[in-house]
Amino acid sequence: MAGLLIFVSTITHMAESLFIKRYNTKHGGGGFIFTAMVSFFSMLFFLISDQNSFVVPIELWLYAIAAGVLYCAASLLTYVALQIGSYAMTMLILSYSILMSIGYGLIFLKEQITVFIVIGLLLMMVSLYLVRAKKSDSKKDEHGFSLKWLICVSVAAVGSGLFGVVQRMQQIRFENACTNEFMVIALSFSAVVLMTVGLCGKDRKDFVSVMRHGTLWAAGAGLSNGLTNASVVFLHLLMPISLSSPIRVGLKIVLSFMLSVFILKESFQKRQVYGVALGTLALILLNIK
Repeated sequence: MAGLLIFVSTITHMAESLFIKRYNTKHGGGGFIFTAMVSFFSMLFFLISDQNSFVVPIELWLYAIAAGVLYCAASLLTYVALQIGSYAMTMLILSYSILMSIGYGLIFLKEQITVFIVIGLLLMMVSLYLVRAKKSDSKKDEHGFSLKWLICVSVAAVGSGLFGVVQRMQQIRFENACTNEFMVIALSFSAVVLMTVGLCGKDRKDFVSVMRHGTLWAAGAGLSNGLTNASVVFLHLLMPISLSSPIRVGLKIVLSFMLSVFILKESFQKRQVYGVALGTLALILLNIK
């Protein structure tokens, strides 16, 4: 059962980004409106799946709104990064968002620095060096660090990582209670802000097109996000996080790279392949508790 949940949570996590990538490839425009819709459908999952009375302490709003701001930035910039860059490379860099949680744990929760963290950080730096693309590289090696892609994916990773930190702070403060309420408020805030900015800006002209062509893709991405979170919650009841997390992250990067090569037809240099392999190993080590 635990193995099945690892596979399901990994596939649904990949599906979320793949739905976004597919919409980008087929249609593209209206990023604010599309990401607002993804937030909305994800929020619906948490709202519908809540089996308890919906209790929202006043202090929870502070955590949820802060998380909502971070989710806005991370989701929009992830959308742009997937639009202009490689799926595999984007997924790899986004996975390094775990560094924010590690830093929070070491600095504020006084967690111990392990040999796995040290080796993982060293391998991560080597990985980032290898996956970069030089300006002199041929066109087929375009899947590297273009400046716009690098800025978008880096800020998205930081935003996603900080979202995880705020979520962890909320779980500690409320002793793992109010989780669904936290996610519903954060995602609702994100949906409202992104939609408002989109309708007040240049995305307004794309509203009808996004609704017509993007609703199914956004629903798929949003519901996949909810299913991933639900699967992980059940998984942690069956298997220690120290074991399940490294397996999940390693499987995700490997499958993402295979998807990039065989389905999305992205091509990479040998050193970039080695970089992804080292990055996968780095993430596995960083996730060992």
